[in-house]
Amino acid sequence: MSDSVEDIERDFERLRSTMIDMMKSLFHRGHPTAVRGSSFAPAIDVFETTSAVIIIMEIAGADRKDIDIHLDGRHLRIAGARRLAAPVDARRCHQMEIDSGPFERWVSLDFAPSRDTIGAVYQDGFLRITIPKRGDPGVTSVPILTD
Repeated sequence: MSDSVEDIERDFERLRSTMIDMMKSLFHRGHPTAVRGSSFAPAIDVFETTSAVIIIMEIAGADRKDIDIHLDGRHLRIAGARRLAAPVDARRCHQMEIDSGPFERWVSLDFAPSRDTIGAVYQDGFLRITIPKRGDPGVTSVPILTD
């Protein structure tokens, strides 16, 4: 009986693996950008505390000066570009999974943040944006600090 249980577990593991591969293929994660100039969407995590919303974006390799954060009322736009990390003298590419080129993400907030208190820090490949929960909606660009 344990052999059949092990067979079933193996089958489920194979099915799980196949489903993960299908989802990656469907959403084009882990594949090079197909067309120069097309954009990608870096992974983000959005957390809420009692006093703020914290957004963390994974954009290792992007230069801080190539990142723009813009708040328009209740909508935050994070855009920029990450340059291709390939060596200049590369003659052939055997595998390419790191997305490069322009990127853009939008985050809609359920409150109007105070534009003067938004903070952004880019460190170790992660952009961390802290948006305190307070009143004064408006349009503003957010400076990005580094440690």
